[in-house]
Amino acid sequence: MEAINMAEAKSRFSELVSRAASGERILVRRRERTVAVLISPAELERLERAAQAAHRLAEALGQDEALLARIERGEVHPVMAAFGLWRDDPTLNELVGEVYHSRQNSPQRPDVNL
Repeated sequence: MEAINMAEAKSRFSELVSRAASGERILVRRRERTVAVLISPAELERLERAAQAAHRLAEALGQDEALLARIERGEVHPVMAAFGLWRDDPTLNELVGEVYHSRQNSPQRPDVNL
């Protein structure tokens, strides 16, 4: 996957679109931050199908429709669908404790404040 800056993307747009159409993923960056991604229509369709399948699975498992709607609107992170399904599971607190402990003992991660 190639990452290019905005100015270069503008000057090579036609070439980049052709490359994306053939299956390559291209990150477009502005000030070292990715602001867009060029992908093929087939890749977009695949990603949308996967999102729809995840939504249907969450519904089948009993996830709250209001939460799923908020996820689709981008108001909350998709991982909340899984959290919502585990909310009554007694092992969730244990898992949270393990993640907290692991992050706290990792020298590469910032401190966690819960």
